[in-house]
Amino acid sequence: MPKYLVFMDLDGTLLASDHKHISPRTKETIESLQQKGVIFYIATGRMYELAKITQRLLNPDVRMITSNGAVFDGANGREVTKLGVEAVDLAYKVTVKYQLPMMLFTPEKAYFTRKIPDFIAQNAGNFDEDFGYEEVESFSELKPVMKDITNGVVLSRGDMSELNTVRDELIDSHLMEMSSSSPDNLEMIPLQTDKGTAVKRIQQEWGIDYDHTFVFGDGMNDVGMMKEAKYSVAMGNGLPEVKKTANFVTETNAKDGLAKFLEDYFAKEK
Repeated sequence: MPKYLVFMDLDGTLLASDHKHISPRTKETIESLQQKGVIFYIATGRMYELAKITQRLLNPDVRMITSNGAVFDGANGREVTKLGVEAVDLAYKVTVKYQLPMMLFTPEKAYFTRKIPDFIAQNAGNFDEDFGYEEVESFSELKPVMKDITNGVVLSRGDMSELNTVRDELIDSHLMEMSSSSPDNLEMIPLQTDKGTAVKRIQQEWGIDYDHTFVFGDGMNDVGMMKEAKYSVAMGNGLPEVKKTANFVTETNAKDGLAKFLEDYFAKEK
């Protein structure tokens, strides 16, 4: 059997609806295909250390793309792209102006610029209740770590017009890429970086092409990597725009859509 790559988003795709668990069927399918040489990557907006929590639910042979492509496991170790001091500075000023909560990430640590209720943070797909973070109360506290930030998330307070205004101001700066993992957040990513750029680099390193690549996702931050795979698969619970981009649509994450698609494909391949 030829070599294959499989890239899996986490929330709404690999993980169950509680953002924490992988179904026994999905886990068994992944491990069975790994034994046949299929290479699996988690591909998430979460920071590297947090994504490890999900990796441990599977096995260490599952590699990772994190921070929406800014941090990933490359052939020679972890590869990191920074958001940039100017971009972080602008994001801080704009979110303070509109009083919107923001999370900023390094591979190892998370910073909140405004206290976020736990349920919002968890639903944003970035935190587990047992995972710590540091609250930044002023620009002077943020300044020492600005150079280390890889990506960030701006969260809505419920008024989507505020979030749209912030998006426009950040896009107009040309200092960062913008995406979204859900309708109520903005993902800030380094320029010329997304999950898709990481997928392309990994394909080159493994020598595995578009025709032997699977991508599974449900959110707008998965669209970039879907363009790099013949088997781009939107989850049944995915956004309509994602389903339009994907070449296939499978069942929802609650119904093991990822496992079902892989099982059906490799049964035919066999």
